[in-house]
Amino acid sequence: MGRRRDDDEISVAELLRETGATPRSLAREPKAAPVREEDTGDGYRERLEQRAREAAAHQQRAGQRIRWVFAAGGAVVVLGSLVLIAVTSESSPGRQAATAADSLAPATTTPRSTTPVPKPAPTPIPTVLRQTSSAPPSPTPTAEPVLCTVRYSVTDQWNDGFTANVTVTDKGGETRSPWTLTWTFTAGQRVTHSWDGDFGQTGDRVTITAASYNATLAPGATVGFGFNGASGRGNPAPAAFALNGARCSPA
Repeated sequence: MGRRRDDDEISVAELLRETGATPRSLAREPKAAPVREEDTGDGYRERLEQRAREAAAHQQRAGQRIRWVFAAGGAVVVLGSLVLIAVTSESSPGRQAATAADSLAPATTTPRSTTPVPKPAPTPIPTVLRQTSSAPPSPTPTAEPVLCTVRYSVTDQWNDGFTANVTVTDKGGETRSPWTLTWTFTAGQRVTHSWDGDFGQTGDRVTITAASYNATLAPGATVGFGFNGASGRGNPAPAAFALNGARCSPA
């Protein structure tokens, strides 16, 4: 039985063969590590084997990364080639010519009829419609001008009577002599006494005629009078007045 070999007598090549590690090519051989006294025991071989396995695993992982990079690059090249082939085939002159020929082909082969289709005769426009359309529009009625304004005010009031003052302003362009003012009560009021004008009443309609001293009403002038009245169902002011038959507006 041969003697046991010390750890120092085991070469690196034998260690790599025993552990299965792949040696790396180096420019020069590494210097042997100094042997220490504590490394001459039985655990020195196991430590060398562990280091060799770690170096082999590192090289294996590096090789896998390189293979992945080459595989990804090859896939990109293949995909780019397929895209280029597809684009080239779509834009080729032969395909374009075939497409143009298909688009220019007639939809049907039925010959067109050359028989002229008679056009319907135009419908005559009735004379009445032409006359109606050419007639001028009717004029818009204008509002009647206001020739006077009236201010009606109740100055005193009690249970069954009241006192009122009225002023009239001529807005027309002519002198009124004599003048007459009319209105209609709406709640059954009655005039019982008047001054600066003579009153008359028929039903709800009241007429005030000018006195002898204020019979003339010039354009832009104002005349006034007053009266006492009796009320039964309230005392609302009249809504409409007329001066010598012309409409007045409330002031």
